[in-house]
Amino acid sequence: MASIAPSQPAPTPPSLQKATPEPGPAAEAANRRIADHAAAQRSELVPDKVAVALDQESQRFISTVTDTSTAEMLRKYPSESQLAYSRAVMAYLRAQIGK
Repeated sequence: MASIAPSQPAPTPPSLQKATPEPGPAAEAANRRIADHAAAQRSELVPDKVAVALDQESQRFISTVTDTSTAEMLRKYPSESQLAYSRAVMAYLRAQIGK
């Protein structure tokens, strides 16, 4: 009995062949935006300079994060209001000890 199956698979018509799509302008813009966003996150997460110092009046450590390219202070912990409170408490304690 003879086989009715073809010996080779039928060729796929050109209209059904998958072409490798080239990214269009929207896809390129989206990729650029994703790359810019990732770069911005990396720069936010990795500070340029972190300094830790002791405030003599409040007896607390102060950490500051600065951007070395602009010399701008990005973050400071504890805040000035927290330091003012600590300084007031320390002044009160020193006054109590001095009595």
